[in-house]
Amino acid sequence: MDVEDNRRPHRNHPGRLALMSLVRTIPLRTEPVEGEALDSWLEALAAGSRAPLTQIADALGLRGAASGKLPASPRWTIALTSAEGEQLALATGIAPKVLHHMTLARWHGRALFVHPQRRRVDRRRMWGRASGSRFCPACLKETGGRWQLSWRLAFTFACTRHRLLLADTCPSCGEIPRSRAHYTGTTPAAGICPTKSREAPLERCRQDLRETATPNLAADSPLLRAQRQLTELIEGEPETTTDFAGLYGSAPVARAQVLADLRIFAHRVLAVAEDEDLARWGDLELVGRCQAHCQMPLTSYGGRRAPHTRGSWVAPTDAAAAGLALSAALDGLGHPDPEGVADRIAWLTDRLQAAGESLAHCDIEKWSEEASPDLVATVLGAVHRSQGRRAVRLHYRSTTGRPETPAKGLDLPRARAEKVPASLWDTWTLRMMPKASAGNLRWATVQQALAVSTLQVGAWINLREAMHLLGTNLLVKTLSRTLDTLHTHQTGSDILRALTLLADVLDSDGSPINYARRRKIFGGRRDFIDFDDWTRIRRSAGHNYPAGSCVHHANRWIYQRLTGNPLRMMPVTNTPGPDDHPKKYPQFTFGLHPLETDALKRRCHELLADHGITEPLSWQPPIPAQVDTLQLAGTCLESIAPTQVHDLLLAGTTSASAAAHALGTSPAHIRCIIDRHPLSRHDIVADRIDKWRQLYLSGHSVAEIARAVGGGHETILTELRRIGVQIRPQAPRHQYTHLTQEVIRRYTELDQSLQDIADATGMCKATVRNILKREKVPRRRCGRRPLR
Repeated sequence: MDVEDNRRPHRNHPGRLALMSLVRTIPLRTEPVEGEALDSWLEALAAGSRAPLTQIADALGLRGAASGKLPASPRWTIALTSAEGEQLALATGIAPKVLHHMTLARWHGRALFVHPQRRRVDRRRMWGRASGSRFCPACLKETGGRWQLSWRLAFTFACTRHRLLLADTCPSCGEIPRSRAHYTGTTPAAGICPTKSREAPLERCRQDLRETATPNLAADSPLLRAQRQLTELIEGEPETTTDFAGLYGSAPVARAQVLADLRIFAHRVLAVAEDEDLARWGDLELVGRCQAHCQMPLTSYGGRRAPHTRGSWVAPTDAAAAGLALSAALDGLGHPDPEGVADRIAWLTDRLQAAGESLAHCDIEKWSEEASPDLVATVLGAVHRSQGRRAVRLHYRSTTGRPETPAKGLDLPRARAEKVPASLWDTWTLRMMPKASAGNLRWATVQQALAVSTLQVGAWINLREAMHLLGTNLLVKTLSRTLDTLHTHQTGSDILRALTLLADVLDSDGSPINYARRRKIFGGRRDFIDFDDWTRIRRSAGHNYPAGSCVHHANRWIYQRLTGNPLRMMPVTNTPGPDDHPKKYPQFTFGLHPLETDALKRRCHELLADHGITEPLSWQPPIPAQVDTLQLAGTCLESIAPTQVHDLLLAGTTSASAAAHALGTSPAHIRCIIDRHPLSRHDIVADRIDKWRQLYLSGHSVAEIARAVGGGHETILTELRRIGVQIRPQAPRHQYTHLTQEVIRRYTELDQSLQDIADATGMCKATVRNILKREKVPRRRCGRRPLR
């Protein structure tokens, strides 16, 4: 760090050269101890020379004009100017680099910040301490009273060499060592408290700090482990680290930023942690000291100032409090896995919410200006895991373990809307939609809801805006209710995680189809193929009877393939024809012949070519391997082989629902399989029609034929008529024939009412009335019966 001295003359100024000539060489030299602070070494020089510290400072040219005493924290203990370094090196024979390394400026920009002009520690950043030092009694005794520079950092609270918690104050006077004036007029005494007594200012405390009692720490103590990690962070090289991948990812991050985030998190620990929380990292004695420190009013100036709020920038004055808070911070934020970080800090977010603290994004950012976006997003991720709203979890991508601040504006969702159809791809929807849902989920609605949610991943966009980008015309409350049903499902978090993975695939790999352009070109059209063309296609596939309303379904099929929109977004004609039945569209798609499917696809390619579009007709984004690790309640498209569905259809299964029930899946799954692997219904009919004819001519009913061979009643009758078989007239079915006489007897002889007869025979009242009408039994007048 380059320290500016406004009072220092130019290096060639005659006054400066004269000053250099006045610096005397110290005859009795003392080598500094490794890690020693500059003022401690100067005291050792003064003690070795049997001279007051003020004389040594004057001799070395550190004090300038004599003031008679030293301040509590001389500027040269914090940072040396170049001139002071040169003077000290000349007088003591110690290299200037070593001397600069003995001041707090060695950690400038990492563990603290020093004002370059004033040479003062910024107390509002990085828990900087303006003065004072903790100490290890064993180290003082071992080194003859030499003070380590690192003891002055708020991040130092334990001695890893002697496994001791550092002492904060003198046990006799209660003052923080080295926070008041040093020895001035007398020779310094190593390891002895120099604090002047408040009652008798001319007397000093003179307590032997080397005999101070301080708690021992176990070899596996979390505090010692945390202290080693912090020391490595502060002293390590280079300026960046990758040890906190769970919080910052794999990219290197500045060590100063890591320390800043640890400090911010540690302050929140001190604010809301309970005894049972802190007990994970310390024993009852340490926890008690920490809680006593947190409950103590913050005062300054020797108690002459009224108690005030302890801000997050105020460094803890108790080593136990600092140790427990930083141990908790390192334990939570230091986990290598993002999910592990969220798990380990969940207790703190729960405490913060229980204390009534708001944990919105803007509130967490207000914790400190030094808070990194990674810390803000990680805390939000932990909050969202337990009680976050669905949209918020998508905005911040908090299901990924690597939450990020959402992108503002509509640029990201608008670009993603070009890659997403209004109805999400069926392979992804099958994975996320529960097969058995108590929320009454509809396939088409779920597809649209998931597509809209994909636009919300990592972006500040609400549901209505996302629906507008895709052109979805569902009611907002309908879409919101569907998403809430999915979110509250037991696999809701994994569904949000899958949506985030899908958004990542689209953002990184893109899409070969511009769905926004297709929606604009084809979204307003209704007619893509006329009746004559569709009739030719039907006849080429072996259907000789009229196409009927199927042409409307063919247009719907083309509309869906071209736009990716649901059918409800297709324009509706003002005068719908009598043969148009939209509800039968699923049956149409389920029964398409492979030749018909190929012809419709060719028509789609022709329409695309007419507008100069060379994109593929359809596309599905690949499903990444991470989706397979999620606990989704849906199903995989490939979990059922197409041959299984074909075999069921050939065996007589007539609908997607029946096939789904037989295979234990959803009807949507069966339709997706048939859509990709259509089966010729003409071949099925051709294989069975001869058996149908033989059984029918032999006197079997249509119901008996369907049970024996397979097929639907309407299909059997239609095919029999087509090949010229005369259909027998259907005899009227009379139910309860064996009870006819009993009904008549009860009505005519016993004079029972219709309801009484129904209760006695087990039939309904309407059936009793129909039997009497069929048998032409005279009915009694309604009303009260005459008394007999």
